[in-house]
Amino acid sequence: MDPAVERHLPAEAVTSSVPGLLSADQVARWAGLPLSWVETPAGAWRGNFEAPVTSIAVLDTGRLSTRVQWLGKTSDADFGPGAMALFHAGTEVKVAQAGCRDARRIILELDPSHLADAFALDGGLGQPPLLQQGAEFRDATLFNVLRAMLREILDGCPNGSLYAQSLSLGALLHLRKTRGLKRAGESRERGKFSRTQWARLHDLIEQGLGSDLSLHALADALQLSKAQFVRLFRNTAGTSPHRYVMQKRVERAMSLLLTSDLALVDIAADAGFASQSHLNQMVRLFYGITPGDARRQARLG
Repeated sequence: MDPAVERHLPAEAVTSSVPGLLSADQVARWAGLPLSWVETPAGAWRGNFEAPVTSIAVLDTGRLSTRVQWLGKTSDADFGPGAMALFHAGTEVKVAQAGCRDARRIILELDPSHLADAFALDGGLGQPPLLQQGAEFRDATLFNVLRAMLREILDGCPNGSLYAQSLSLGALLHLRKTRGLKRAGESRERGKFSRTQWARLHDLIEQGLGSDLSLHALADALQLSKAQFVRLFRNTAGTSPHRYVMQKRVERAMSLLLTSDLALVDIAADAGFASQSHLNQMVRLFYGITPGDARRQARLG
């Protein structure tokens, strides 16, 4: 690294506190784990920082060449999209960047209370696990989830709270399985909802399809944690709460399409979709046809 062009950056310039690329309105709409999308400072520079919260960062676009030092370890690499780093709150990190090109990172904050949720979700008993730190690893599944989170935020969060919370818990559960340090005596539980619980939940979902259903509201109605709720839901229904609710919304929309003369925009609102385009997207996903075509075919046949 050439001392003549090297800069020293403050901690704020290389952590999640750096001003991001998402607007305040976009962030406010997001109901999942705190997520930011930031540009990595260009050029050659050095910086020391202490991770303010436990976070995972992934390079979304571009490339960067850098040396990262933490806890006596050193990693030298030329990073491309998908390269990840995970540091615990309070970990001291030294960065010496040789250069970067159009590098943007997605940073997801992992609050300890959410880690506890992910631990319970997997059926573990006791304290939430400690996640393995690292400055250079790859995980295609997690990369896709983080990009799906960012895409949802950039689109204005059309899928609502349930989708954001489901993605967040999914990311946490995946981290717990792939980077959690296992403890002795962990056990798993494979329960399902009782018939009474499922009937109660079915009524809540049917009555709330036109609103922004959330994991918190559904879990609270059954006096369960969000993690317990998602685990029992998957065991009972064989799918995630978000996909189940989306299927019910599409079914309601299709019923209205075939039995009423309501405009598509009104059907979208009644079934709980964020917009008519969101309705179009989901009907095509589930049925392979547009709402307009479905209505026309029903009237012809």
